[in-house]
Amino acid sequence: MALVTYTNSNAREIASKFHHLNSGVPSHVDVTTWFGFLLRECSRPYQRSKYAEKRIGSMAFVNSRSMKGVPESDTSRYYFASPGQIFSDKIAQFVTECEAASSGAVLARLEGIYTDIFIDEFQDLAGWDLEVMRLFLESSIRVTLVGDPRQFIYATNPSAKNRQYRGTRIVDLVEKWEKAALCAVESMKETHRCGKAVCAFTNGLWPGMDTMEPAQDQDESHEHVGVLVVAKSHVMDYVARFEPQVLRHDKRTKTAGCSARNFGQAKGLEFDRVLIFPTGPITEYLRSGDLKCVEKAKNRLHVAVTRARRSVAFVFDGESAFVPDRWEPASGSDFHS
Repeated sequence: MALVTYTNSNAREIASKFHHLNSGVPSHVDVTTWFGFLLRECSRPYQRSKYAEKRIGSMAFVNSRSMKGVPESDTSRYYFASPGQIFSDKIAQFVTECEAASSGAVLARLEGIYTDIFIDEFQDLAGWDLEVMRLFLESSIRVTLVGDPRQFIYATNPSAKNRQYRGTRIVDLVEKWEKAALCAVESMKETHRCGKAVCAFTNGLWPGMDTMEPAQDQDESHEHVGVLVVAKSHVMDYVARFEPQVLRHDKRTKTAGCSARNFGQAKGLEFDRVLIFPTGPITEYLRSGDLKCVEKAKNRLHVAVTRARRSVAFVFDGESAFVPDRWEPASGSDFHS
């Protein structure tokens, strides 16, 4: 069995859950990243069917399309930054080429190793990665894809291939696969992490989409549950009292000296409480409630808010259109409206 996810942090989080529940990852389970799986299990075993110059040892990660203008027939230059180092945006395409050139040996090998492959953060797959996924679905391996289109903030590669299915539009591709009898779609609305207030906040970001609901009522009697705002002048008191995970958009965001994670780095993780230092658009959204303010930011905001099991606090001065609860040092564990 393989459990495959996009980022290293997600892979570590999955492994940690095994350690918590099972005192370790079982020997028959491989927990790996998507790129690690493509490199070790899909590219190397039959690379000679396409490229025999040198064993593929690593990847050259790129944020834009590599080697524009180089023809695909020039294998060494098109796919490789240097001998044995394959471009991250080309590895999935290389896998599909190896599968064709080896008469299906790549998938045949995987079918002999794995009965099940679970793909986490499926919404982040892009470009040729989706073609590899289709190959998996056509195999005899049981494949389970898990994803939330609202959490699309990263893409596995910038390829123009399948660009029409990026972000929330990946739902269109899944429906296409379902019509072709490659998969069956099951919508899951319940969350085992977030409480009512957090669900209500993030549901407001996505009018017209299925709402997210708590799997069970959160213990509302627990100290400090919900969504609230904290004045900048009270941040250090709040952090000292509740020890939230501080989240920010990126390193350019000032966090009053608090150690923080970027929104993207927190993806796949969970915490009892989070404290969010908002960007300008998010601040304006808190002030006005106008979704147009966060049209380009709501995926990252959704990810940040849904990291919390119990409470989400925004660093915010002034009056909010729809977050009436405010924490102040004198109020202890209570909120003031």
